[in-house]
Amino acid sequence: MSLQINLDQPPFSFLAEKELAWLKSRLDLVFFPAGEVILEVGQESPGIYILYKGVVEETDDDDQVFTQYGTEDMFDVRAVLESSCKHRFTAIEETLCYLLKAKDFIQLLNSSDDFSVYFRTDLGTQQSLVEQRGGEVSEFILAQVDGDTMRTPVYVTGQTTLVRTARMMRDEKHDALLVRDGERRGIVTGSDLLHAVLNDSLPKETRVAEVACFDLITVEEGEYLFNALLKMTQHQIERVVVTRNKEIVGVLELMDMLSTFSTHSHIVAMRIEQARSIEDLVIAAGRLESLIANLSGQGVKVMAIMSLITTLNRRLIRKAFELLVPDKLNSQVCLLVLGSEGRGEQILKTDQDNAIIIRDDHVKDALMPSLQKLHQVLLDFGYPRCPGGVMFINDAWIHTAGEWRARVGKWLNNSSPEAMMNMAILMDAEPIAGNSELFEEIRGAWHHESLRSSIAASWFARPALQFETPLTLLGNIREDHGAIDIKKGGIFPLVHGVRALAFEHGLYETNTFDRIDRLAEQEVLSKEVAQGLKDSLVLFLRIRLRHQLEKAEKNPGLTQQLKVSELRSVDRSLLRHGLHRVKKFKQWLISHYHLENL
Repeated sequence: MSLQINLDQPPFSFLAEKELAWLKSRLDLVFFPAGEVILEVGQESPGIYILYKGVVEETDDDDQVFTQYGTEDMFDVRAVLESSCKHRFTAIEETLCYLLKAKDFIQLLNSSDDFSVYFRTDLGTQQSLVEQRGGEVSEFILAQVDGDTMRTPVYVTGQTTLVRTARMMRDEKHDALLVRDGERRGIVTGSDLLHAVLNDSLPKETRVAEVACFDLITVEEGEYLFNALLKMTQHQIERVVVTRNKEIVGVLELMDMLSTFSTHSHIVAMRIEQARSIEDLVIAAGRLESLIANLSGQGVKVMAIMSLITTLNRRLIRKAFELLVPDKLNSQVCLLVLGSEGRGEQILKTDQDNAIIIRDDHVKDALMPSLQKLHQVLLDFGYPRCPGGVMFINDAWIHTAGEWRARVGKWLNNSSPEAMMNMAILMDAEPIAGNSELFEEIRGAWHHESLRSSIAASWFARPALQFETPLTLLGNIREDHGAIDIKKGGIFPLVHGVRALAFEHGLYETNTFDRIDRLAEQEVLSKEVAQGLKDSLVLFLRIRLRHQLEKAEKNPGLTQQLKVSELRSVDRSLLRHGLHRVKKFKQWLISHYHLENL
């Protein structure tokens, strides 16, 4: 029988070639006329159905509609796993389905671990499997830190002289040695020795413990190589120490990894650090989008990409700030990034969201020429102007610490939608250049016990409800003009709802995932709800990124429209589940903040 559905996608692509061929041989094509009940409440299911043509509606005993299924959707797996149907499934129009008998489905679950896990687990694990077992993951991404990738550690004692240490490096052909100094363990590199002798003019007989670094950056044996690369990029180092149960077992070198891995993320980071001009930085900025596409194409998890790109973006902007702002003004000013960049959740470049704190008003006139140049540089990097004007070149977003505190007080007392959105923007701020102590002076300005359960907290939460969740009354994804706005429909209500709870409970975290974890720790959110929100946000970010990278637009990061018809059936199914989680979260917010009459 020639199959008319695509089984070369998750979860069927989790099966081995032999298992998939066996599955195809066991499928039967069955026909249902319009109006026929395929499965009845309480009935033992004959197997799982995969739609080829038609529409199937899922209802309960009271005829409440839960969802409708279309081409390549599956039902009812739960009935097979639980022995009976909880709902009724009816053909709305003439329908053709492929049927995989229950005993054959169970046999596949027993023979394939990934296939079984997918059907017996939660949304987060499902999408993790889709990402990492969907046939798009490079060998490197799945590679782990092990004996084949790390070097055997070579030690010297802390009493060893610098000249003796240098000779050992030459003899062992190592550019770094580990140092034992009593109970301490450290590391010394060839660059450390060179700096000590030439720059610090230390005698060659100096103890190596005096120049070694004892603040080791480590990875655990068995971690993914990409995680090790991410740590190297974040800490601007070229090696990490490998541990097993907290004991050092090896050293992982950057050059060994780059010979395996071709994304060149560390090379981009080094280009930024070595930049001597704005032109050098513009070139480095231009490499980020291709780096993101490369990482995504190799199957790197969206959370890892997000963390890496946040590190590189902030380093890029900080370097531009250092090149343009005179040294004498550096301690007088603090540069803040806001929005998704402030939360560390930006991947592709979006519009500029930034602000400035100055020590006093006298600094402003001297600073403005540099800020105008920095604004232009950000445009050259690919960050468009913010349509709402949230940029440090506008007077509304450059103030002294005292003026910022006064503005916060005014916003909280006003409680208007505009004031609350300004408050939300500032809540996501992260200092990335200049004097970060200036930010500490205003960071806690909105952390008042009196805000809990106050009118201000209620007003602050309201924007999370301003956009409808793109689901129909039947529980399907609702498209407007053939697409959905994933930011308005999924990302913003989730992010702002969590931000509202962080505002209410006085949390300092800015990243949405960190906020969710803290809210779960304080039992504001149940562990189940917290995990569901994190899983949903990761899903939205992953699907959006893939969609954006497929667009041939100048600024794909600004694209929020998803054409659902272009998604794989497995992604449509996961997206529907994620949107339902957002809808339930919004209903919870309505009850929590008493917004029923909104």
